[in-house]
Amino acid sequence: MSSRDVSGHYRSAPQAVGDYGRSRPDHQASRSSRGGNGYGGDSYDPRRDSGRSGRHGTGQAPGSFPDDPLASGYRPPSRSPRSRDGYDAREGGYGTRGNDYGAREGAYGAPGDAYRQGRSDSGWGGGAHGDGGGRGGGGGQGGRGGRGQGPGGRGSGPGRGKVKGSWWRHWSVRKVAGLAAAGFGGLVLVGVAGVSYAYASTTVPTDASQAAMQQQSTVYFSDGKTVVGTFGNTDRQLLQYSQIPPTVRDAVVAAEDRGFYTEGGVSPRGIMRAAYEDVFNSGGSGGGSLQGGSTITQQFVRNYYANIGTQQTASRKIKEIFVALKVAKEKSKAWILTQYLNTIYLGEGAYGVGAAADTYFGVPASQLTIAQAAMIAAIIQSPSYYPTPAGHQALVARWHYVLDGMVSMGDLTAQQAASEQFPAFSSAQDQHVGSAPYDGYIMDLVGNELGPVADGGTYNLTTNQIDDGGLRIVTTISKPMMDRLYAAVNDNEKLMAEGGGALPSYALVGAELQNPQTGAIEAFYGGVGQNASASYCHALCENNTVISREQVGSSFKPYVLATAVQQGMNVQTTKLDGYSPLWIPMDTQPMTPASRTQAGASLDSFPEHNDGDESYGPMTVAQAEAQSSNTAFTDLIHRVGTQNVVNMAKQFGVDAGASGLQNDVGNVGMALGQDSLTVTEQDTMLATLDNNGTYHAAHIVQQISQGTVSYPIKVVSAQVLTPPLDSQVQYAMSYDTINGTGTAAAMSDGRPIIAKTGTTDSAQSAFFIGAIPQYALTVGIFTAKQGKTTETLNGLGGNAGGGFGGYWPARIWNTFAEDEFAQLPIQQFPTPQFSGSTWNMFNGGVLLTPSPTPTQTAAPTNQPTPPVTPPVPTDPGNGNGNGNGNGNGNGGPGNGSPGNGGPGANGAANGAAGLVALVPLRWLRRRRKRKRR
Repeated sequence: MSSRDVSGHYRSAPQAVGDYGRSRPDHQASRSSRGGNGYGGDSYDPRRDSGRSGRHGTGQAPGSFPDDPLASGYRPPSRSPRSRDGYDAREGGYGTRGNDYGAREGAYGAPGDAYRQGRSDSGWGGGAHGDGGGRGGGGGQGGRGGRGQGPGGRGSGPGRGKVKGSWWRHWSVRKVAGLAAAGFGGLVLVGVAGVSYAYASTTVPTDASQAAMQQQSTVYFSDGKTVVGTFGNTDRQLLQYSQIPPTVRDAVVAAEDRGFYTEGGVSPRGIMRAAYEDVFNSGGSGGGSLQGGSTITQQFVRNYYANIGTQQTASRKIKEIFVALKVAKEKSKAWILTQYLNTIYLGEGAYGVGAAADTYFGVPASQLTIAQAAMIAAIIQSPSYYPTPAGHQALVARWHYVLDGMVSMGDLTAQQAASEQFPAFSSAQDQHVGSAPYDGYIMDLVGNELGPVADGGTYNLTTNQIDDGGLRIVTTISKPMMDRLYAAVNDNEKLMAEGGGALPSYALVGAELQNPQTGAIEAFYGGVGQNASASYCHALCENNTVISREQVGSSFKPYVLATAVQQGMNVQTTKLDGYSPLWIPMDTQPMTPASRTQAGASLDSFPEHNDGDESYGPMTVAQAEAQSSNTAFTDLIHRVGTQNVVNMAKQFGVDAGASGLQNDVGNVGMALGQDSLTVTEQDTMLATLDNNGTYHAAHIVQQISQGTVSYPIKVVSAQVLTPPLDSQVQYAMSYDTINGTGTAAAMSDGRPIIAKTGTTDSAQSAFFIGAIPQYALTVGIFTAKQGKTTETLNGLGGNAGGGFGGYWPARIWNTFAEDEFAQLPIQQFPTPQFSGSTWNMFNGGVLLTPSPTPTQTAAPTNQPTPPVTPPVPTDPGNGNGNGNGNGNGNGGPGNGSPGNGGPGANGAANGAAGLVALVPLRWLRRRRKRKRR
């Protein structure tokens, strides 16, 4: 039976004043006080809200309770309906509050008074037994009304305070559920608002990250297809969409994101699948790998854009997702996939499918097979592990996964996939240049030309721009010509060894072929190769011999000749002083003649000798050039001025400072090539003279592009000599291979060649520069250490004259020319246009020995007009036979022994025959450049 049905009292009488409410009656008993008419007895439980005692249906009349609540059992109705009567009236009230709770005396107030009684500051007001039933009148301020014996009511004070622990009585399951739902909904709204704000405030970066755009610069031969090498360490080829075959695109989509073409940039299903696999299936442990939840678009975003990063943080991942969503909305799938395939890392230092195709299979991406494309796509998941031997089995499994995906996506049939074989692939090479011996030298020249202007470069690019700018550089270098030039050098080195005088370990060979119409270097010999063995190189293989500075000997004389022609000297009518010895005045006395004796020489004159102290006497300019007369050209430079020659050399592209020319001003020995020039500088001078006086800077870069943008090519051009003036220089140089010091270079078809030889003291440098109208080619052999050293080229090839420029350098030139130039049509140099005045270089303007007046004759078809021959020297036995190309002498017998006679008219000179074809050793022994000053 419920305690609410029990009649009568079930509790002891109230305690004395001050002890009210201290006892804890039975909890169930306390509920019996809920009746329609109020509480009976002192059934008050302080843990319950006393305000409930005032709930009743209609209100009870005063005195409805007996004086002793224990005497007669009042049984109030169980939870009668609430009546507005006696509940809302706010009359009566509590008495003052006593010191503890106070005695239970006094009345609650009239029946029907309001429930809430006034609260006294001092305690609970008393109330008579049986009184109550309504809300008491105003008692104390805000105090809780005392509890009477009868049904109490709520006081009418300012408000009733809460009893501790009573708040939860008003809650229900429905209220709790409703409040929870409301809170969750609020959180959702806040979250949605936050996500919306974050998405709106996230912008797609405008710039790609530097790492994503880094790309090695690739250097090509002149065909634009054959790779020489690369600059930088980021192996990447930025391809266009059309350059990536569908097979590669399909394989990558099958490997990484099969919903790529239909999703909006992210794949929640993919993320959940990856998480499930990684957690519950250990990511495929036992042969598998961790699953990836990112789409291709997300991978692209993190790899391509700046400020996205790869940190494993929630904020970064959210940013990645938002950017991916926006990119998927703004960009086409083709664009996203192309950039992804260009930026993704594929192991072995390869970034992007283009570099991977070259690294693993040695082919461009456009030539990848299905099996190869699937393997590259498989590597994406673990690029640092799969290409290694340890990861091979896992790579094969992943490869099958890719093929299966291509089948499921309809890109392959099951039969096609089953027929594929896992492809063999190569590992990346550490070197960034090809295996040819000249590849490293080409890269050196290209790097120099692209570099800062302050360092001699042309394009002023920084190291970062060159290494990581993704430049496509097409050179002027013809690979077939490079191979032929290297073969020409190697063939002659074999002949040297076979002759008993192999090229010494300290000797270097340099050669360069230029197109005179453009200044383009089409081939060169820079050394045996930077990849040659150390024992073979002797620490010299790193040297690029075309840019090494060495003394060039008499091959410097064309600078002096060009200066004289520019100053108005007529090459045809002027006679130079070829006597030896000859005392040359300083160039501060240009009009003072040289002296044949020291006694007759002016102060500070410079004594000079011809090679072998040969005394030629008065010589035409062409003769002096062909015979390389030292006295004639030191006298000529004293006339034109050393500073003027330096200025002329600058116009030809010579670095006057680095070469030492500027510091040599005032020294007439400059004419003999005692300063250090490079093979390239000599070849550029020759090419300018070959090109009718028009200079083009020597260059090796033909094209530079970066993606679809092309750099303008920078080639400095200038007119050094007018064509008529230049034709006189060409004329003077046209006899060197006919009856001069360079006959060993003469071609079998007799085509015209302008040329000059050069040899230094102790044969430490030997040069031959020679050009046909189509090409200019310079060949030099020189020792590593110049100056006061025992290094020499004498005896090279077992020949006493092997160290002269007219011997092995001329033969190397001829070997290449017969192989390459002979295939070209024979062209003539322009007919010389003689102008200017006759310079009298002799004492008092009187020639010591009369000479016939030179006349110009028409040049034959295949060779230039022979120069006017000098008079017969007075000393017997010192004649010099001038043989033509077939060994038939043009000079009469001189006063010396047979073969050494001076040139005459229509006579035979038996000794001259060998000069053209073989360059007799007896003559070569006498051909050496005089001392340098």
